Amino acid sequence: MVNKTPTILVADDDRSIRTVLKQALIRAKYNVQLTDTATELWEWVCAGKGDVVITDISMPDMNGFEVIPKIKKLNPELPIIVISALSTLSTAVQAEKENVFEYLPKPFDLEKLITTIKHALNIPKDHLAQHSLAEEKLPLVGKSSVMQNIYRMIARLSNLNLSIIISGENGTGKDVVAKALHDYGNKRNEPFLTVNIAALTSEEIEHLLFGTSSLTKDNNGYLHHTSNGTLFLNEIDEMPLPIQTRLFHALEHQNSNNDQFLGLRIICATTKNLIELVQNGKFREDLYYRLNVVPIHLPSLKERIEDIPLLVQYFQKENASTTVFSDTAFDQLKQYHWPGNIRELQNLVTRLSALYPNQTVQDDLVARNIQNLSHTSKKNIKSQEDIPLSVEIKSHIQRYFIENRGLPINKLYAYMIAEVEKPLIELTLAETEGNQIKAATILGINRNTLRKKIKDLNITYKKDS
Repeated sequence: MVNKTPTILVADDDRSIRTVLKQALIRAKYNVQLTDTATELWEWVCAGKGDVVITDISMPDMNGFEVIPKIKKLNPELPIIVISALSTLSTAVQAEKENVFEYLPKPFDLEKLITTIKHALNIPKDHLAQHSLAEEKLPLVGKSSVMQNIYRMIARLSNLNLSIIISGENGTGKDVVAKALHDYGNKRNEPFLTVNIAALTSEEIEHLLFGTSSLTKDNNGYLHHTSNGTLFLNEIDEMPLPIQTRLFHALEHQNSNNDQFLGLRIICATTKNLIELVQNGKFREDLYYRLNVVPIHLPSLKERIEDIPLLVQYFQKENASTTVFSDTAFDQLKQYHWPGNIRELQNLVTRLSALYPNQTVQDDLVARNIQNLSHTSKKNIKSQEDIPLSVEIKSHIQRYFIENRGLPINKLYAYMIAEVEKPLIELTLAETEGNQIKAATILGINRNTLRKKIKDLNITYKKDS
């Protein structure tokens, strides 16, 4: 039995996907069985076939999430890898709910799939536990790769009682992610309480957290009420130092001496670089490390411009809008820098939908409205604190390790260099309007080197006429 060649069961209604997977798995020395239906996959599992299952979600006879619970009930030790073009938080969370071994959104990396299979074949089979998630409308929208990473993190972290700091610019949806972490985890039936630090006085913060101040004589603040739930501290960077001190000691005391607080989960949000605040003496270092067990950084809208059409459709659906956005209007929206991020886009879509019902919005109308936005947001752009690139890169690498925890990782150096190199070249070419000579000069590299990198990194850009 030790030398038995593992059999991989593949279910996907896309013939090209099946062909690619068959070739890759045979090269990796596995036996492969292919089907385009969930029904046949189920029949194979019932017959005791397969060491690993790879299945799509959307298939003609039934949804993959209908057959997965049946497989898990029949053979809980059979690893299931879900591949899907339905790149939404709902898919990632549902995959986590069904306790699948891994969820890989399409298009996926074949090398990563192979290493995932190898890992699945070598792990203990009794470590999985079932859990359930609430079914409700999802507030997160987007299919970009950066959003896929966020979905995967939410799915993996929702049932772990770890403190989290969510960072990101204003309007990126930090509060939405905090609520999703609570709602899709095992604390969803417990309290979710929010303290917006920047909007409160020191006395009000103290009252809400600890229930003791000149405002009240009781001792039933939020730390008490959320003892088995989630406490969301928004704009944690604005918390006064004396309250930081009290919060740190309260959390340390609760975790060491009082069992009723062991279930407390704290999620924080900030627009600022907390490490710099620590270095400047404006934020307690011990509290920072106590809260920042897992960092999540939300991308700005300009980092996920491919999601703009989906976001526009979502906001229009919310408003029951009859306004139509043309392709050139979407192009115009993608060129704007969006200092207010998703919230700014939402306001613009709502305004245009209200002013131009039953009409098609063209690029000139978007351009005029964006000009007004640009004029009012210039001061805000200048006043925002810049986070050092090294800190952003460190945070990105930390997220990468968290997202791939338990999986073999290789070629990390080349992957991370490409992550920085591609946007650097793309933005430089955009700045020079596609002039490669100017771009090479700015970058300080040879023009031939630039051409090679454009080709290797598959960079597209508007060429200078």
